[in-house]
Amino acid sequence: MEVLLFGRRMVLRYCLHSCFVVLLAAASRCGAAETVSLDHAAIVTDASQPSYVEYGVEDLAGYLKDLTGKEIAVVTTPGISTPVRILVGTKAAGEILPETLSSEKLGETGYWVKAVSRNEVKYVVAAGSAPSGTKAALGVLMKAIQTDGQTAFVPGDLDLSGKPALSKRGLHFNGWAFNYPYSFRSWREDDWHRYLDILAYQGINLFYLWPFIEIMPVPLSPEDQAYLEECRRVVDYAQQKHGMEVWIMQCTNRVAKDRCGVADPRLRPYWRPSQEDLNPGNPEHFQAIMTSREAMYRVINNADGVCNIDSDPGFCPGSPLSDYIKVLQGFRDLLDQYNIHGKDAKLINWMLWGWGRKDMSVEGLAEHQRTTVQSIKQGLREPWELICSQFGFIPADQHMFLPICQEEGVLGKAVFLPYGIIEFEPSYPKTNLEIDGIRDTFEQQVYKFPQLGGAMGNVQTPLLQFPDVYFFTSVMFDAECRNRTEAEVLLDLAGYIYPAQKRLLAECYLAMKEPDPSKVAVWADRLADALQKDQLGRGGLFGRKLFPDSRIVAQSLVLQLRLRAAQEALVLGVSPTTPQAACEQLLYAYFDAYLAWDTAHGWHNLWGWQKWAPSDARFDSVAEKLRATLGGKSAVDASLDHVAQKLSAKYDASIVQEGCIAHWKKK
Repeated sequence: MEVLLFGRRMVLRYCLHSCFVVLLAAASRCGAAETVSLDHAAIVTDASQPSYVEYGVEDLAGYLKDLTGKEIAVVTTPGISTPVRILVGTKAAGEILPETLSSEKLGETGYWVKAVSRNEVKYVVAAGSAPSGTKAALGVLMKAIQTDGQTAFVPGDLDLSGKPALSKRGLHFNGWAFNYPYSFRSWREDDWHRYLDILAYQGINLFYLWPFIEIMPVPLSPEDQAYLEECRRVVDYAQQKHGMEVWIMQCTNRVAKDRCGVADPRLRPYWRPSQEDLNPGNPEHFQAIMTSREAMYRVINNADGVCNIDSDPGFCPGSPLSDYIKVLQGFRDLLDQYNIHGKDAKLINWMLWGWGRKDMSVEGLAEHQRTTVQSIKQGLREPWELICSQFGFIPADQHMFLPICQEEGVLGKAVFLPYGIIEFEPSYPKTNLEIDGIRDTFEQQVYKFPQLGGAMGNVQTPLLQFPDVYFFTSVMFDAECRNRTEAEVLLDLAGYIYPAQKRLLAECYLAMKEPDPSKVAVWADRLADALQKDQLGRGGLFGRKLFPDSRIVAQSLVLQLRLRAAQEALVLGVSPTTPQAACEQLLYAYFDAYLAWDTAHGWHNLWGWQKWAPSDARFDSVAEKLRATLGGKSAVDASLDHVAQKLSAKYDASIVQEGCIAHWKKK
């Protein structure tokens, strides 16, 4: 039996949308729990299901084949004679087991996942009161599937029903162009498909994509045209394969004048002087804004909505709100003309620092945004919605946008975006563990506004942020999941990535907070050993979709753990009595770990070596101790030069100097 330590209690619990803690093979042999084997199951579905349910069925069959090595039949008639049948959709389930479906009124997003036996046949039902509910049920079922070797099964008493806690559950991708695959800006079409599949398992139904039209001058180059066409296909994939609502992002008034000498928009720099903020009060500027956005709307004409951020990027200090409404009205006309959804396409206003304000301050922001909402209500035709954004550094009791939306009667139109709670940007790439902060955000803000339209998180390095993204998506789907401990959440997540090594992976995630460098190093070595010996095992529900291959999570985590271990060892190891050789070894180990991780993700290529490097306030104290033990600054510089000589055998001498030595010589 798998159990988790929580304080002095042993906790065994289920989370409706999460991985179940189940009785495994040993307990089953003792008769403690019955399971339903899916090794020879057939999937029975309705031929009239929408495309996203069809894809969910195909994906389920593919997942079971990955687990068992056996082909899984998918049929549209209940007459199949297999002893185990997975019934997908209300019609397929109702034809055989009408009494198994709950009569509870769960709305169109309600779902049922249930295992039952009838006449020596075992059935697993995954159905919803509408296709969107069936899609959710498939995700719940796939997370409930357990494995033992080449056997796949679910608990015999599996019986779950519910509906998502929030009607809109989104993720926004915002960040910077550095090495593949860490930055989403470098992803290709198939990479997006894989990550969207992972998000779908977690119940995401709102995909927020930024095509970056602001760095593409018109007329569009062939490369820019091709990139926007790829974005259109990604939008179509999210809609057709997962039933997601898709919003594309733009800013109000930033327009590119040239391509900065870079043909591929994935690699093009921003924000640069040639990407200019225009004044919509100037007729020529207004037309340039419309021409730029028209180029994007013509190509990506299938999005469900376009979201316009009111600032950052895009500023026009002193510009009146009337000009902002005029721009939104212009965008509305373009959507009506070009979008395939016509007048049903949404226009979304992202409430951030406020249009036309002269600074990014909290003072006066509330009334400015209240006036903005009132102006939109009066001047912009439906359908429109809002993103209510709050930076993580603003205390919850000072956040004003949700109360404003409530008072203005538009809370149901609002999606709350606690910006940076998963990952701030720009920030040095590393896996974050902010589960307690996410929990507090939902308890203190999201769930205090039950009429809220939805919530959304943001990421810049999606493949690094599995812990925070997983917990954020979990509490959007099931409010009860916010009661789970960090250890429980990480063990669940690890099972979806590397089932055979889930305890190792969970411990390695926790080691990102461990202050003892020797303990961090132990976990880094264990994970590295599993990598080297190819012992990660088969990828789990999430792991099978990773790219460029399933090892990326482990590889990245090893580099980060070694950086943390070396950093803590340097801080703790240098004292006024530490021998020179030991000091140099500590410096070498830290610089080596830093350069190994940084050259992997390429952050320095974007920002330079001195900007947003991993920082530690304790380094100034380390520098003082080095001067004390080595005999002054000149002696420290000599030791740094000695360390640099050794590092230059592994790394280019210029990056050793720029990334490490020059910075430390200034201390």
